[in-house]
Amino acid sequence: MRTIGQQKKRLLRVTLIAFVLVFLILLLQSIVGQIYQDLAYAPWVWLVFVYFPLLFVLLKVKNINSKVDGLYVFLFIILFNVSGLIVLLIQPLLSDIIAPSKILLRSFAFLIPLELIIIFSIWKRMIKTYKNENEESLDPIVFISYNHNDSEIALNIRDSIEAEGIDVIIDQEDMLAGENISSFINESINNSTITISIISNRSLKSAWVAMETVNSFYHKIFSKNKKFIGCFLDDDFFNKNFTLNAINDIDDQIKQNQELIAQYHDKMIDTRDLNNQNSRLLALRNNLDGIIGRLRDSLCLDIRTSKFDESITKILKVIRNND
Repeated sequence: MRTIGQQKKRLLRVTLIAFVLVFLILLLQSIVGQIYQDLAYAPWVWLVFVYFPLLFVLLKVKNINSKVDGLYVFLFIILFNVSGLIVLLIQPLLSDIIAPSKILLRSFAFLIPLELIIIFSIWKRMIKTYKNENEESLDPIVFISYNHNDSEIALNIRDSIEAEGIDVIIDQEDMLAGENISSFINESINNSTITISIISNRSLKSAWVAMETVNSFYHKIFSKNKKFIGCFLDDDFFNKNFTLNAINDIDDQIKQNQELIAQYHDKMIDTRDLNNQNSRLLALRNNLDGIIGRLRDSLCLDIRTSKFDESITKILKVIRNND
């Protein structure tokens, strides 16, 4: 039984491969073969109606906390894609009997109903069923919060957790191009039951990681099913002077921004990008003492090389207890 995230990737990968093949075949037939002269728009209408709704629904699938047995959905997807390719490949063979464009249009009678069945199955098994208001019925799903300079250890943690069949949200895989970062963070924390925060000197001075940490603490307070696990690469935050030194560094970043803002004004350039960055840095400055205090008061796990395997075992134990 696969997790929602694994099943989504599997179905999306197969469908995208088929879509690319179909597109290339249609392009080749249209330009080189020129077999659609009677209805030149037909192949592109066929492509849009046959593939776009299915791709759209697959992209809408979120990593809702559950496992799903979607073998028959996968088999339907295979049948659908193979059928689409066969339709394209037999057209030249039947061109003396029936126009290729008409073969495409008549294939709607089989492909569209099959597509609707697949979409209904995906909606029922991978979306609707798991939008359950009762959080206690949801399987665990983990959101990994980290600074991108620590991505190697973040991916190692992801691999260890996914190897146990547990869904993981991580921005490198789940964040779509062009998606708003703040919205992604809020949605990820809301959809997950456990946040793993990778703590390093870099991450504690990152405004985005700070937002993830603060939001996770907030959700933990108001939902008994939310958990927060701190994992550290650097233990400097245990030092009494860490907060003061970190705030001095943040102040330097704010000062550099203010100097840039003055230069923007001289050039009559809008400062919206710098203002947003300043707001995040100020929020980090104002919340850092609380973040450090909470981290010191909780049991944070050492994920440095010598302790990694031991800490992963403890993380998995916490996750399973949340199931």
